Amino acid sequence: MSHRMKFGAFLAPFHKPGVNPTLALEQDLELVQWLDRCGYDEAWFGEHHSAGTEVSASPEIFMAFAAERTRHIRLGSGVISVSDHTHDVAHLGQL
Repeated sequence: MSHRMKFGAFLAPFHKPGVNPTLALEQDLELVQWLDRCGYDEAWFGEHHSAGTEVSASPEIFMAFAAERTRHIRLGSGVISVSDHTHDVAHLGQL
């Protein structure tokens, strides 16, 4: 039986202060596409709200955009800060 090591990446939502948020998100999407082409098995996305340099407050929306641009890589949310959402029950239903 042949087993192959699986590879994954975690993309935290942090970016350098002063960077254009649209360009930062586009670069993150390009990275996920590159990971997909390189044969990575999975990519995980984080959520964070308190450092001031986060440009993606919703891993689910980012994953939807990434899914449109990738073919094989599995996408997942590494962190969802449930206490930061005003409609916790509705948010849990999305999981």
